[in-house]
Amino acid sequence: SNSFCTLLVTMASNEPIADQAPQKEEEQPQQAEETAVVVAADEPKTEERKSKSKAQDAFARGDIEASKAEHAKRAPEQHGGAGSDYIKSIVFGGLDGIITTFAVVAAAAGGGQGWETVLVFGFANAVADAWSMGFGEFISGVAEIDHAKTERAREEWEVKHNIQGEIDEMIEIYEEKGFPHDDARALVEIISKDPKRFVDIMMVEELGILVDEDEDATGPAKQGAVMFTSFIIFGLFPLVAYLGGTGRGLDWVFGLACGITGLGLLLLGAAKGYLTGQSIPITSVKMLANGSVSGGFSYGIGVLVNYIITGDASGGA
Repeated sequence: SNSFCTLLVTMASNEPIADQAPQKEEEQPQQAEETAVVVAADEPKTEERKSKSKAQDAFARGDIEASKAEHAKRAPEQHGGAGSDYIKSIVFGGLDGIITTFAVVAAAAGGGQGWETVLVFGFANAVADAWSMGFGEFISGVAEIDHAKTERAREEWEVKHNIQGEIDEMIEIYEEKGFPHDDARALVEIISKDPKRFVDIMMVEELGILVDEDEDATGPAKQGAVMFTSFIIFGLFPLVAYLGGTGRGLDWVFGLACGITGLGLLLLGAAKGYLTGQSIPITSVKMLANGSVSGGFSYGIGVLVNYIITGDASGGA
């Protein structure tokens, strides 16, 4: 096709054509313009996919031009990812695991207990709580999907038997969001042409339910497994220092356990910052502060209970 277009351009620029009728002369620019369009259309196009990280960086720097450059790319931006699907389970499970286990360690240290007590109660707490958290996440996820299925069945039945009533209801919802009546009606008339998509939108706009029953069929089990694994991994951090078979009360082993726990909290905060696109130093410090406060309370309670029982207020020192 390129050779044919080149031939047309050559013919359009050939001098003998100037002797033809004026009507032909007027057609030459248009013909050349159409030829140029064809040539341009035949040229290979390079597409660069939008980068989520670059868009986030432009937002963080307030760089409007960089943001526009990313959104000008034709390929769709890839949001989320495998890790972002499990942010809540990773962060919640890891945070609960490391803090509850460290609470056991701190309470035992405050009560002057030895490494045997720390490991027995620490491991028992980590495994039992991890199972409870993981299974609870699974059950809650299944309940959420069951609720979504029930509500979707009701909406589908109402659309089938009283679609005009649902249309009027959606118009009112959009009007409450600030849309003028005519715009709201035009919008609903468009989305209601496809009953399935109409129900999809109603599930979000009317009921606030954003669940894909088909894609999320195995979601609860995966979320529960991630919650369990995250709890176990981070829950073991405070116990590592006592695996050497030494330590009692407020000694250097407890100090080492505090340091390892702090490192685990910083890593968890960094993971949260990476997955959510937030500042990693800020999320890490927040996580460390949260764990420090919880550990301080646990240690204080251990000292208090030990004093009530034995009359010793030394805190195991």
